[in-house]
Amino acid sequence: MISNLIVFSTLFLGVLFTVLYIIRPEFRARIEQPKYAFLQQLSMYDKDTAVEQSAIESKSESRSDNDSKNS
Repeated sequence: MISNLIVFSTLFLGVLFTVLYIIRPEFRARIEQPKYAFLQQLSMYDKDTAVEQSAIESKSESRSDNDSKNS
């Protein structure tokens, strides 16, 4: 008896969620907001990492240029 209640309530909530997701764009935006926040943070991290990497590479190149000029 209780297992039937759990199964049918789960199915009902799944159908309700699917219908709301399809019909209500604001519900969809609210549900997907963490994904976009994560993607934005990932993009910012990639940009910061690229800037740091290019700074390290340019510093390394300038050192090698200075070393070759001093030799």
